[in-house]
Amino acid sequence: MKRVAFLLTAVIAFALVSCEDSAISESEVIDLDFATEVTMESAEEDVTTITDAADELFELSFGRTEMGARDEILDCATVERDTVNQIITIDFGDGCEGKRGRVRSGKIIVTYDGNRRTEGSFRSVTFDNFFVDSTQVEGTRTKTVTAVDAENLSITVDITLTGGKLTFGDGTSATREAQKTRVWSFDASGDHVTTVSGSASGVNREGVSYSMAITEDIVFQRACWRAGVFVPVSGVKMFTVGESTATIDYGDGECDNLATKTQDGVSEEIELSVRGRRRRG
Repeated sequence: MKRVAFLLTAVIAFALVSCEDSAISESEVIDLDFATEVTMESAEEDVTTITDAADELFELSFGRTEMGARDEILDCATVERDTVNQIITIDFGDGCEGKRGRVRSGKIIVTYDGNRRTEGSFRSVTFDNFFVDSTQVEGTRTKTVTAVDAENLSITVDITLTGGKLTFGDGTSATREAQKTRVWSFDASGDHVTTVSGSASGVNREGVSYSMAITEDIVFQRACWRAGVFVPVSGVKMFTVGESTATIDYGDGECDNLATKTQDGVSEEIELSVRGRRRRG
């Protein structure tokens, strides 16, 4: 079994080296970038799940007098649509806890044009004091539908993240710019699956720049999301910090938080979470 835990929310407490003592090592920088990336990825996926659910809420009501089915992720949110200005506002108020234990507060604002299942349609997502647990999410995510395969029930979306920023409860922050392609489809059981390719760059919580490239498509399964697994179930990312590179392999598709980190020819099995502390052993 995989024995090395890598619990990320308080990873900085473990990984940081005081500037008064010594400089941070490249290995620790890579660890910080894994922490930054997994938390960023989870926050992005959380926002995508929420905005898609809100979009679907209104799409299902097209041509009807009643609203469509409401996804449980919106249970404690107020969702409003301004059809004149084409804006959907998802308001979590001062904070409410979802069924999977995440506490969200503030607003997600979606400016839209066209049905999200139509080629050429777009969504621009911004935030108004929006938090997931104690982490503030900022930036602009623009999503444009580039292809629709009606036969295979899949949708391809190009996503650009500009000004992406997470500010954590301890006051530290991380920034990121990204360009990705997401393919939304169904698995054999009829549940949603999202495949992601692309790259990103940013500055982690230590203030160190890094870049990330997806070398094997990242896969999210909605069934795992509902079960509380908020990280990818498969795929590989490569990180570059200065002259150092490392990869993280999310596994073979099982619904768990397990992955493998490889750096300098050495691999270690790790456990990923967007909460808790990092521990070894």
